[in-house]
Amino acid sequence: MVGFGSSAGPPMLPVLYNNHYQIVQNENYVMILVEMNHDARIVRLDSEHLRDDFRPWLGDSIGYWEGDTLVVETVNFHPQQSFRFAIKHTLYLPQTAKVIERFTRTAEDEILYEFTIEDELAYSQPWTAQIPLRPAEGALYEYACHEGNYALPGILAGARREELEGIN
Repeated sequence: MVGFGSSAGPPMLPVLYNNHYQIVQNENYVMILVEMNHDARIVRLDSEHLRDDFRPWLGDSIGYWEGDTLVVETVNFHPQQSFRFAIKHTLYLPQTAKVIERFTRTAEDEILYEFTIEDELAYSQPWTAQIPLRPAEGALYEYACHEGNYALPGILAGARREELEGIN
């Protein structure tokens, strides 16, 4: 299950809540953990795209560095991910599209996230957007629904009991 809208990307678009990302890099990969529905997107560094008939759920992402900018190119989108709906936006991204993302640190506490979508069949020209990414205080939380919050009174009662008994 992936988040609604296009929170996991590509492109990564904010939705109503849970818009935090954790980016981790090693020698061969960049992993982008998305708070919304805890998607983990894996970007292979300095690699080749997979065969055209292999279409991962979030597309096939490869990355490389242009100076201080991480460039991520994604192709071969899964056909069931063509329409991405959220309350504030709807995105059409056919399986023939190419998304080019750029992550550039512009300050100690900011990364400029820029993406360009190319698809001659869907759009008359490529289009680009930018979103600043800034650090959040606190932990990244697991995304979990509380089915109508029916269990919330019991959860809170248990927490109050632990407080009374001094249990941590």
